[in-house]
Amino acid sequence: MNSARTPEYDPSLDAVAARVDNVLRALGVDPGLARLPGTDAYNIVWQFQRGSAFIEVQLVNEGGRRYFQVCAPIMHLPSDNLVRLYRRLLEYNMQLSGAAFAVYRDVVYVVNERMLEGLDDAEANVMISNVAGFADTLDDKLVREFGGRLYGQV
Repeated sequence: MNSARTPEYDPSLDAVAARVDNVLRALGVDPGLARLPGTDAYNIVWQFQRGSAFIEVQLVNEGGRRYFQVCAPIMHLPSDNLVRLYRRLLEYNMQLSGAAFAVYRDVVYVVNERMLEGLDDAEANVMISNVAGFADTLDDKLVREFGGRLYGQV
C-alpha cells in the first residue's frame, strides 16, 4: 500500500460489512465478537476459529482497490521437505475450487479474494465456507505429512 495516499472514505463498505455480519451469523459466528477492534471504513476485519483453523475475513479499500478477502493461516513451514510441501500445495491448488494455497513469510495460507463490486451474500457465504472447510480439513493432514506446526501453536 502506498502510505502517501489516503483512501477516500467509502460508506458502501459499511453496507457490505453489515451484509458480511449477516453471512457470519448464518454460519454460526457472532460477528460482534469476531470483528476486530480498531477496524475502520478502509479495512474491516473479522476473525474466528473453525475447528483447528483460524479464519480471517476482510473488506479492504486500498488505494481505490476495494476487495473482499478470506484467508486462513494454517501452518508454519517445516524446516525441511519444503520442495515436497510446495509441490503438494500446488497439486491441491489444482483440486480446490474457490480457494488456493499461498505462502507468506513462514506461514501457509488458504485464501480466496475478489474485487468487492458485485459480491452478493451467497458468494460471500461460499467463499468463507470453502476457505474455512479446506483449512480445517487440510491443516492437520499437512502438518502430519510434512512437519512444521499448526498456526497458533507455539
